[in-house]
Amino acid sequence: MFKKLLIKCIVLLSILIFGNGAHALTIKIGHNDTPYDAAAAALVKVVFERSGYNVSETKGDSEILMSMLDRGEIDFYLSAWLPKRDAESYAPYEENLKLITALYDDASSFFAVPRYVPSSMVNTVDDLTKPEIIEKMNKQIILDDQDEILTQQAKETVAAHNLENAGYELTAISSSEWDTKLEKQLGDKSWFFTPMTKLHRLNLTKKFRAIKGTSNTFKQKDTAWLVGNKKTQKKIATHIFEIISKMELSTKWVAEIDQMAFENDWPHYVAARVWMASHPYTVEYWISGE
Repeated sequence: MFKKLLIKCIVLLSILIFGNGAHALTIKIGHNDTPYDAAAAALVKVVFERSGYNVSETKGDSEILMSMLDRGEIDFYLSAWLPKRDAESYAPYEENLKLITALYDDASSFFAVPRYVPSSMVNTVDDLTKPEIIEKMNKQIILDDQDEILTQQAKETVAAHNLENAGYELTAISSSEWDTKLEKQLGDKSWFFTPMTKLHRLNLTKKFRAIKGTSNTFKQKDTAWLVGNKKTQKKIATHIFEIISKMELSTKWVAEIDQMAFENDWPHYVAARVWMASHPYTVEYWISGE
């Protein structure tokens, strides 16, 4: 049964490729420069390319990309976290934009601690300022400098909860250094906390849990939308637009693609293709006319 469905997906994808190869239009997509955004964008890119389109990518922050989308300089932006994180970036251009599909729900950011830190001692952000916790906790809060939005939210959280007065200090480092230091601290059973999103591949390891009480600064439980310029719908073949309108993902799937890329040292584009091949039922739903 599985093999038959996989063959059906390959046939349908082939029809999309050869049935639309004549137009070879270029679709321009924009996304934030984070591993998880790159993973989600890679899926969309593969679908467009298999449908006969060329695809170009632009990376930047949400305000710049939303402005570019409004002017028609890009056709799609993913992902706009609404109604919270990206509300201010989206609102000025809402009249000319279209929410195409909810890529995934429960898009969240938070401070995370290792699970070996007892929840009875550290459960909320206010617990971090208790004398007995300050004594145990690493005061250096390391974060991946590649995620600019998460960095800004972390700064706001530190300020809002007076964590600097307790001796904590944010330190932005490169992605590779962040990975190395986290693994060392985990191996040493050190007490520490770090900013994280639910889409990060480390969430798949179940080694971390979220600290509560930061929802006013870390935006939580958003829906991540694929946003398009309203004029884009006229540019793309109707059945292809219907396909991308059905592309529902999950935070777990995005994290899986990012993890696959990291562990195998693959581009996210390659990881997305491998992931799609291993999820034929999902791909068949996206590309079927039903």
